[in-house]
Amino acid sequence: MLLAVISWTMLRGAAEGWVWALVGGLCLDLLSSAPFGLSPIALLVVCGLTRLARSQVYGASLMLPLLLTFPLSIVYYLGSMLFLASAGFLLDWNVTLLRIVVPASLLNVAAILIIFPLLRSLHRRTMARAAIF
Repeated sequence: MLLAVISWTMLRGAAEGWVWALVGGLCLDLLSSAPFGLSPIALLVVCGLTRLARSQVYGASLMLPLLLTFPLSIVYYLGSMLFLASAGFLLDWNVTLLRIVVPASLLNVAAILIIFPLLRSLHRRTMARAAIF
């Protein structure tokens, strides 16, 4: 969902990114044992940061999402960890950062190479249909 929010915000802007973040985050929370609201809040923060970096020139290019995925992933996971810690969950910050956050963020960078082109294709198809009507 994180990569979908980053990609869709890059392609369509913050308004549609907020929808993906809110709906997708709520769906994630329904399937999670984490406190309800954690995922939408973290995804909305990522959407806002993605909006700040979004460029009309490079919005459909893979380069900008590729460069932003690692730092935005770190922000997402750190935000989630802070939310969990404030809710009373005990976290080993060093182990979590080194064994979960960094590897997951690197995996997200590899996955954006697949996710972004797929969503860009969907974006182009839906924009073409919207132009017909």
